[in-house]
This record gives sequence, structure tokens and C-alpha cells, in this order.
Amino acid sequence: MNKHNAYLMNIKIILLAVFMASACVSTTQVVLLPNPDGKVGSLEVASDKGADPQTLDKPWQATETSILTGVPDTPKVMDEKEVKAIFGKAMEARPLPPVNYIMYFSKGSAELTADSKNLLLKALEAIALRSSIHVNVIGHSDSVGSVQFNDSLSARRAKAVVNALIARGVDNKIIEIANHGKANPLISTPDGVPEPRNRRVEINIR
Repeated sequence: MNKHNAYLMNIKIILLAVFMASACVSTTQVVLLPNPDGKVGSLEVASDKGADPQTLDKPWQATETSILTGVPDTPKVMDEKEVKAIFGKAMEARPLPPVNYIMYFSKGSAELTADSKNLLLKALEAIALRSSIHVNVIGHSDSVGSVQFNDSLSARRAKAVVNALIARGVDNKIIEIANHGKANPLISTPDGVPEPRNRRVEINIR
């Protein structure tokens, strides 16, 4: 019979079909994988048979349901090596998780700081490593100056980063650009307060 297996990554279930010879009925196995930082969320595995759902909230925790009964069994923590032995090829093939970079700018300008110029190189590496199909670039400013000034400044900052990415080979078709001016500060301040951490561009790569 077919044995169907599932595993969870970043709180999203990815279903896998693993064909194995077995004398028993088909089952579905769900395993909760940790995020790259080691943290996990939680997942309820429920049945339409009226049984109580089972909650997975620990790394490598699993439950198995029978297609005959549809009822998930009591969760147990599987050995990491056992999970990798079952799902190794699929885990290796899964896409890398999205990454975010924050790049900072000199006061009142669209000039990246020295540290952020180095960070741009890491962003380029992440794009290449993922063969990215979407890069989101959002410009921001601090609260010094008028709304119009900061809208324009945040747009120039975002455009400067986009131009730098394109100049280094990133396809402009995968880049989405936006600017928020001083509307979404990283650090909340009263109006007119210079805050270096708000003079930024955020890059989301996936």
C-alpha cells in the first residue's frame, strides 16, 4: 500500500508521497521541523471523525493518522536522524527561506553607509544562492523634514539600491520597489528627530 508522509517547514505543510511496501493500511505522517534559528510554531492535526486534534509544538514532533480511521495518534518526538533518513532528499530540495536585509544611509542623502555597502554584497549572494524570483526593495526616512521631502528621499534611496542590484546583474523584472517616506519608522520618534536607524532601505529576498 502507499504510505503518504508530510512535513512542516515555516508553519507550512509540504505533502510528500513515499511509496513503501506495507501490509497495513495507508497512513499520513506529519512532522514539525524547526526553523533555521531553531524555533518552532505550533500545528494542530485534526480529523473529521470527531476525535480531539493533536498539537505539535516541539522540534521533530510527529503524529500519524490512519486513512482507515482518520484519527491522529499521540504526538511523539522523532529522532532528527530518522526524519532526515525518511525525508532527506525532499528537505535538501526545499527552497531556502526568505531573508531580509536593512541598509542604512547618510543623513538627508541616498548614499549608503560604508557598512551597508558591504551588506549589499551579502544581499547579492543571497539572491544568487536562491535563484530568487522576487526581491522587494522599500525605502524609508527619518522624521526630519516635510512629508513631501521624505517621500522623495525614501524613493531615491530605494532607487539607489535597485540600481546597484541591477548594475551587478540582478534582473530588474524580479525587483519590486516601494517607498514609505517617514510613515513607517523602525524606531518611533517625535516629528523632526533625526534617527539613523530610520534612514534605511529594507530588502526582502525570496
